[in-house]
Amino acid sequence: MSTPEPALPEPALGIRWGARFSPQVLVLVATLAVASRPLKGAIITGVFWWWGDTYQQVEFVMDEAQVNDGAPFIDGHVEGATDVTRITGMMVGEAVAPDGAPGEVFAPGRRVRIWQSPTAPDFGVEGASVNDLSVAARPELPGLGAFLGNLVATVVTLSAGFWATAWAGRRWARRWGQIHIRGTTRPL
Repeated sequence: MSTPEPALPEPALGIRWGARFSPQVLVLVATLAVASRPLKGAIITGVFWWWGDTYQQVEFVMDEAQVNDGAPFIDGHVEGATDVTRITGMMVGEAVAPDGAPGEVFAPGRRVRIWQSPTAPDFGVEGASVNDLSVAARPELPGLGAFLGNLVATVVTLSAGFWATAWAGRRWARRWGQIHIRGTTRPL
């Protein structure tokens, strides 16, 4: 008679907790932070280039300014219109001025020239407006060259950053003995 084999222990069910330092994540975050600047420029200059022929300089009459907890704005109207137009602002001491034009501090009834397009989108990218912006802040609208320059800078930055992220991940895995998982092919 043979002796029975001992029973294998039942696998324990539960949740495993742990932490692992991955330096490639730091490189990836730094890459995205650095690439955000030329990407912002590409979006803004792309709008100016695409809708450039629809922008015109118009007189903006200031009616009211609000500090708005660190995101100031100025409400007013375009000369000859009754619709309220809102432009982004900036703080100049205790006063509000159109963003990028500290010399044009708010005063009720003051007139300033702004760029406005009836067909271009009206949005902001990290606080920079692409419509209804002061001519003093941007005397000339950028064209295709500025757009392509920002686009190339974005692609180069992201490419270099992704390469550095992959390099850091491979180096960390080799140095600390982590296992590389490679795809396998199985016969059907």
